[in-house]
Amino acid sequence: MSGHRGTGPDRGEVPATLVWIDAEEALLVRWEGAARIERVVSDVPGKHRSTGHIRHDPSRHGGGGEPDDRIARERLGRLRDFVRAVVSRVPPGDDVRIVGPGNVRLRLGRLLRDEDRRFGRQRTVDTRAAGPLTERQLVAHVREIAGDPPPRIVTGR
Repeated sequence: MSGHRGTGPDRGEVPATLVWIDAEEALLVRWEGAARIERVVSDVPGKHRSTGHIRHDPSRHGGGGEPDDRIARERLGRLRDFVRAVVSRVPPGDDVRIVGPGNVRLRLGRLLRDEDRRFGRQRTVDTRAAGPLTERQLVAHVREIAGDPPPRIVTGR
């Protein structure tokens, strides 16, 4: 995925964006010779907050209930809006790697690929499972995508 579509200003770099995303937030890390990090916070309520605790054993107190469809639909609508807001911040010419712990990264990848098909864009959109990453780790990943790995530090003799 790195450095395959042309050359950047100095070292064969490709404009690249890394997105770490879950239902609560997205971190967009863009590389153009230096890292720029943007945080997008979601207003999507967590699944347990939006549907409440559901017991499936009707013999127990409070059991047997179904989640309120209206609340679940509202949560999904907010999630759709959040993912679209993230898509709008990804530059159309950048190669993209999307990482995160759950299915929201898959939704984002599908939406970006659909837009690319609709507008005839050619770029790499890659999704991978990942847990929480530090900002340094995110920057290292985006540098790799862009074809500009960090210089190795030699220690000792």
